[in-house]
Amino acid sequence: MSRKILSLVTLAVVLILATACSPTKQANLTTADNGSQVEVKVGEQIVITLDGNPSTGYTWESKDLDTTMFEQVGDPAFSSSNPDLIGSGGTLTLTFKALKAGTAALTLVYHRPWETGVDPIDTFAVTVTVK
Repeated sequence: MSRKILSLVTLAVVLILATACSPTKQANLTTADNGSQVEVKVGEQIVITLDGNPSTGYTWESKDLDTTMFEQVGDPAFSSSNPDLIGSGGTLTLTFKALKAGTAALTLVYHRPWETGVDPIDTFAVTVTVK
């Protein structure tokens, strides 16, 4: 009887570890996905990678983010296309987590955050359906 219990406990631990170590599923989006519709599940991440150059003062930020549907995970991450060249452009990656089921727009604007009354120089938008 104790051997069965030990086997069941061992199996439970293995299943828990396998679940905890499995990578989070995510939707990876780029400029090519602008204007598209995306489907994810609750808890999954939406990772958006777009061209940018923070050395110019411009950055990608969410606009009118539905915080009941999405949560931004961390700050935008910059990756230089030429690390040896100071001020070079590259990509900015923003990550969002889907919080609940529904459909909502996820819009990003490329602008200088301190400039008011100035239109962004670029916009990225997708319609996300969370199941």
